[in-house]
Amino acid sequence: MADVVRASAKRLFTVVSTFAGGGGSSTGYRLAGGWVAFVNEFVGAAIETYRLNYPDTPVVPKDIRGLNRGRVAVERLFAQHGIGKGELDIFDGSPPCATFSRATAGRGKEKMAKKNAAYSDTKQSRIGYLIHDYVFMANAVQPKVCVMENVPGIAKSEVFHAALERLRRWGYLVAYKKLTSSDYGVPQRRQRLFVIAVRPDVARKAGIESEEGVADVFPRPNSDTITIRQALAGLAIDRSERDMLLTATRQSAVYELVKTLPFDPPKHTRMRDVAADWTSDFNLTRAAWDLPCPTITAGAQGRGRGGIYHPDENRVFTIGELKRLSGLPDDFKLSGTFFQKAERIGRMVPPLMTKAIAESVYEMVLKQL
Repeated sequence: MADVVRASAKRLFTVVSTFAGGGGSSTGYRLAGGWVAFVNEFVGAAIETYRLNYPDTPVVPKDIRGLNRGRVAVERLFAQHGIGKGELDIFDGSPPCATFSRATAGRGKEKMAKKNAAYSDTKQSRIGYLIHDYVFMANAVQPKVCVMENVPGIAKSEVFHAALERLRRWGYLVAYKKLTSSDYGVPQRRQRLFVIAVRPDVARKAGIESEEGVADVFPRPNSDTITIRQALAGLAIDRSERDMLLTATRQSAVYELVKTLPFDPPKHTRMRDVAADWTSDFNLTRAAWDLPCPTITAGAQGRGRGGIYHPDENRVFTIGELKRLSGLPDDFKLSGTFFQKAERIGRMVPPLMTKAIAESVYEMVLKQL
C-alpha cells in the first residue's frame, strides 16, 4: 500500500469513482499516478473496506439515484469537493452487473426490473438501469474522459447501447472493448468490458478524430502471463483460515464431488472433465498451478456448490491467496467475515487492469491537453 500512496502523490490526473466498491479500481488509478477526489458507494461493507485503506478519501455513502436530483444538485456535489463543471479528468463507474452476468443468463429483463433484489449486503430495485444514473451524472458534470466497467455480457443489452447513445448526444466519442486481466499482470483470467468516452473538445486537442481513435486509447497487453504458482510464491498462509476452509469443505454438500477432482491438474479441471455424464452448470473447478486462475466470482468462494479450489488441497483459496490472485497489495485491508472479504475481492476490478487503462488515457489524452 505504500507503493500505492507514493504513486498517487504524483497527482497526474483527478478521478471521481462511482460504484467504487471496496476500492479495486481506485487502487489502480492511484498506481497510475491519479488522485481520487471522492467516491460514491452505497454498500456498507464495501464502504468500510474502502475507508480502512483510504481514510483520507471522502466517501459519499448514498445510492447514486439519491444524488441525481437534477443537474444543479450534481454540480453542487462536485463543487463541494473542489471540482467545477468540465474540470474533472476521469469519471469512473462500475454499475452493478448481476443483471448481465453469465450466472443470470436468460433472466436479464426480469432482474433489471425486479424490486428489492438482493445485492451484496443490501437490496436494490431496478439494478440493471443504474448505468443510466452513471450517464446522467457524467452528462451533468462533463468530465474530460469517462471510464466505465462491466461484465462482457452487457454489450448484448439494449440498456447498454441506449446509455452510450446518451453520451454521444452530448458529443462524446465512445468506444468499448473486452479486456482480459491476465494480459495486464493479474494472475487471473477475469474478463471485463471497458468503455472509454472522450469529450469532443478534449478529443480534438488530443488529436482524436473519431471513435476508432478512441479505440486506440485502450492499452495493449503489457506483461507476460503470471501463473498461480508464481503469484503465490513466498506467501505466508494463514494456518487457522486454511484449517477452517479444509473443515468447511469436508462438511459441505460438494465434498464428494471435490474429491473427484485430481490434485495438481495440468489444466483447470471441472466436473465435466472427470464425469462424462455431468450435466449441471455450477462452477466447481480445481485450479492448475501453472496457469492464471479462472475468474474469481463474488459469491462462489466457499458458499454454495461452486468455487475455485486449491490445486493441491480440498479447499478454496484463503484471503491472502485471493489478494495475490487479484493483484491486490498483500497489506490491503478487508473487513468482515471470510465470506464478506472474499465477496469484496470477487466484486473488485483487478487494480492492474485499471492502472493500465488509466496510464494509457493519461499518455494519449490527458497529457496532450
